[in-house]
Amino acid sequence: MRRRTLLAAGLAAGVGVSGAKAAPGDRRAAADALFDRFRAETGLADASTIVMRGEAVLHLRYAGRYAPQTLVPIASSSKWMFGALVMTLADDGLLALDAPIGTYLPELPPSHRALRLDALMSYTAGLVGLREALELKQPAGISLLESALRAARTPLAAPPGAQFDYGGPNFQFVGAAAERVTGRTWHELFQARIADPLGMTSTAWGRLRAPPDPRAPVANPVLQAGAWTTLPDYAAFLTMIAQDGTYRRRRVLSARAVAAMGTIMTRGLRKVGPEGLGAQPAEYMIAHWCERPQGLRCALESSPGYFGANPWIDRTARLHGVLLVQDQRRRIVDAETRLRDGLIDLFA
Repeated sequence: MRRRTLLAAGLAAGVGVSGAKAAPGDRRAAADALFDRFRAETGLADASTIVMRGEAVLHLRYAGRYAPQTLVPIASSSKWMFGALVMTLADDGLLALDAPIGTYLPELPPSHRALRLDALMSYTAGLVGLREALELKQPAGISLLESALRAARTPLAAPPGAQFDYGGPNFQFVGAAAERVTGRTWHELFQARIADPLGMTSTAWGRLRAPPDPRAPVANPVLQAGAWTTLPDYAAFLTMIAQDGTYRRRRVLSARAVAAMGTIMTRGLRKVGPEGLGAQPAEYMIAHWCERPQGLRCALESSPGYFGANPWIDRTARLHGVLLVQDQRRRIVDAETRLRDGLIDLFA
């Protein structure tokens, strides 16, 4: 299947060579052809994409109104960045993945105090999922702590560890814990621990559909889906993850933390959702998906969003990339997957 994808890319680009044998110019032409075919199939004029190996850019395209400074809502692609920020606190001993959330938020009701952080971050804690949209309905002006307390009024949908229920208010609990142990807001933590070290100058957190105002950050950002970003910003973040926590010779996360994020958490569990993301990838890890499991580890990681954004890392091919669009993923998922897999074939 992957060889046929590559052959189609070569034919579309007017080159008859395989990715392994193609000259760099031929691969760029074939990659452009894949990207143009994706836009033609979906009818999307505005899109951007990047493919990298390490810190080297192999393919970069902007189309339509998209440019390096274009700020795009990425919905569930926010989750990977959320997980990374929390892991910086684990690196510093401020949070522990195996600790119950009540260690940090003792005011939670007894039914919720025992939920572990790693279960909350992998949607296996028993909270109701995206179908209730609990935190999406909350006011933007309440605190993350109040967001968690309000979400905790809804009874658990399942015993902890019994099922994977995608897209619930889980991350609001962990975000409130992060603010509690540091005394800083989520926005301040993200800026200091992720954005500044990676040179991410535009990424901001807010609500799902309203562009964030950096001058007036909301107290209750939607942590599972409220980030807005640019292609260069997310590419810098993803490069750090692909390089096991380093970027431009600076360590942002420990390799151990990146490995912990890449541990499959849902094998053998009943799975509920996700709504709106198209075909469900295979398993879930800490705050992102595993599409190609290898034992308890993962060869192909991703974090697709409802609006079509799709960051991914192919650990086998040592490639990573990002696609930014604004549409509905369930409408374009097949074309999006063909684009990504074709680019992996081309540059592997």
